[in-house]
Amino acid sequence: MASKFTQVGTQVQAQLQTLTPQQLLVSQLTEMPVEALYERVDQELKDNTTLERDSTDEWPDDETAAEYPPVDSYSDQTADYSSPDDVPDHLPGTRAIPEAIVSETLSFYDQLEEQIGYLRLSEHEEEILRYLIGSLDDDGLLRVPLQQIADELEVYHNVVTTPDELQRLLTILQTFEPAGVGARSLQECLLLQVQRAADRDTPLKQKLCEVLEKHFDTLMLNRWDRIARSMQLSEAEVRRLQHEVRRLNPRPGSSMGEAVGRNLQQITPDFIVENDPYGHLTMTLNNGRVPPLRVSDDDRRLLQTYEQRDPKTLSRAERDGASYLRERVDRARDFIEALKQRQHTLSTTMQAIIKLQRPFFDSGDETLLRPMTLDDVARQTGLHLSTVSRVSNSKWVQTAYGIYPLRWFFTSAARQQGEAVSIRSIKAALREIIDAEDKQHPLTDEALTEQLQRRHFDVARRTVTKYRVAMGIPIARMRK
Repeated sequence: MASKFTQVGTQVQAQLQTLTPQQLLVSQLTEMPVEALYERVDQELKDNTTLERDSTDEWPDDETAAEYPPVDSYSDQTADYSSPDDVPDHLPGTRAIPEAIVSETLSFYDQLEEQIGYLRLSEHEEEILRYLIGSLDDDGLLRVPLQQIADELEVYHNVVTTPDELQRLLTILQTFEPAGVGARSLQECLLLQVQRAADRDTPLKQKLCEVLEKHFDTLMLNRWDRIARSMQLSEAEVRRLQHEVRRLNPRPGSSMGEAVGRNLQQITPDFIVENDPYGHLTMTLNNGRVPPLRVSDDDRRLLQTYEQRDPKTLSRAERDGASYLRERVDRARDFIEALKQRQHTLSTTMQAIIKLQRPFFDSGDETLLRPMTLDDVARQTGLHLSTVSRVSNSKWVQTAYGIYPLRWFFTSAARQQGEAVSIRSIKAALREIIDAEDKQHPLTDEALTEQLQRRHFDVARRTVTKYRVAMGIPIARMRK
């Protein structure tokens, strides 16, 4: 793995990994939700006639459905489940999963805070990271000096930190979605987006990085003629770079909306998890309208004919035809293999989430969600952390209790009687206490903290205030 370090104003550290074309294809397909995957497959079928729909085949059951045994308790031992091969004969390989209309009610800042649950951070680090998120402007950029943020945290929130620690946590924030969020300047924002792209190591993206790093001021003046002369670019390269620049988002904050939930969103779940009366869970991967694929029999036989002949007996036209056909066949095979790897990755990730969050899938009680990070799922599956992140950022699961984005199952840890519990458990208890309070004498944050501590939640008053504000609950005097 090669590392590259780029300096733009403030120091930004980015680790870049060179991917083979096949790895890049698998990465792109894995990140796609099912409807986007259908469009990608449809385009590939149009571009490569050697790739065909296989109407005689079905998606293999061992990759699309898995059954989980009943449980009698919520212990780790009873959360174990059978392998994907243990599938009842009556379960079809492809399930018809309906589309659903859901409404996202989280603001841009809420969605960023939700991503903190993907990480394993201390309460101190979480508090600082939330303050950094709250300090972003409407474009999603951080234009406040880090020393000023450190001073504000110490004076107004009694949190002691340093610019170095803030820079470290800001670097973490800059890995959040959407790409470019948390940048200190427009230049850094655009560079972060290029460096986060799956095809970042291609010659085109490397040239784009050079434009942004060395010719940013000239780019802002739209003087592509000067950039072309300096970098010795052809007209075709300039056009491609201009197209890539137009694809970048100078305002990543606006890409998620001021309030994301103002519009209804049509969702096709990527997974369905069903419960039966006997305590069994069944997970099915939704392949939607994506058909099983195969390599054209005619093209395979024709290529085999060419390869069986002595190359010396082939004419130039036949050699060119054989080379072109081999490229098409290899491309079709690689695409089919990438789809299989995507299917395996998605199934493996969802099975791990079910195992780690089995109590919720059995009961629908969100207070039973366990603290879970991307790293937990990566260790459970053996997948790379970035792979788990790609799956979790863009996929939805339909359960008996509603449809949820996979990222919803990642929760930060709190403490109850010395044991780790989900922050949602604290919020649920906080909501219960406030709902039951005397509305003529509502509880202050100090009183709420005492009530939670009686329930053995190890929380501080400022933490209770933070959760109350995040839940949209006003202060005591406003609840009368």
